[in-house]
Amino acid sequence: MKVDRQEQDEARRDRIARAAFELFARSGLEATSAQDIARAAFVSRTNLYRYFPSKVHMLLAHFDKAVQASRDDALERLHAGANPQQVWDKVMARMADLGVRYRHLVGAVGQAVLGAGPQGGDEQSKSPLSFPARLAPADGLKTALTLGALVEPVLLAMQAQGRLRPDVNVATLSALLVDACLLALLHGGHRDQREVMRDWQDRFSLLMYGALAPAAVIEGARD
Repeated sequence: MKVDRQEQDEARRDRIARAAFELFARSGLEATSAQDIARAAFVSRTNLYRYFPSKVHMLLAHFDKAVQASRDDALERLHAGANPQQVWDKVMARMADLGVRYRHLVGAVGQAVLGAGPQGGDEQSKSPLSFPARLAPADGLKTALTLGALVEPVLLAMQAQGRLRPDVNVATLSALLVDACLLALLHGGHRDQREVMRDWQDRFSLLMYGALAPAAVIEGARD
């Protein structure tokens, strides 16, 4: 019975996060009320507060799950022998598309991950679902680690192929690349996926140049 209760709780949590995200995607965070989410998720407002302290937490929960699905797909492709560069390109294209499509939600995710979340005052703290929301550092850290875990396997595969220097700290490089992605999206002004990818490529080139093995640098210069 205990396992069944845990499964039910997890399913309800996922349902709330998914319903909230669909509303956020359509109307934005501020225009979405607690009652809207409760109605869409078929739960009471009390259950919203039980599972999530704020709307931003709901957004991060859904975002983390989507990133995990992308990571699973990337790992499956790598294990099947796909070229790490092609896997990297697919992951980045997917993230760029989402960044443009849901640009009105990027700020909340970026603030949480980069540690720039607003400090809610007394008036905001009265409502657990107010926005902006006060996030504990651990909330943003979890999402940051999820994003890093998406990038890290691809970099490890590149390192195993000799494209990255063997002494490169892949975890640190992954975190830097994630920050570069989010900073580019927070900067805004991208009209489509291609513009995001061009912006990212410029930033990645600076970060990756010192990490690439000499042969890979020469190969890139020829391309």
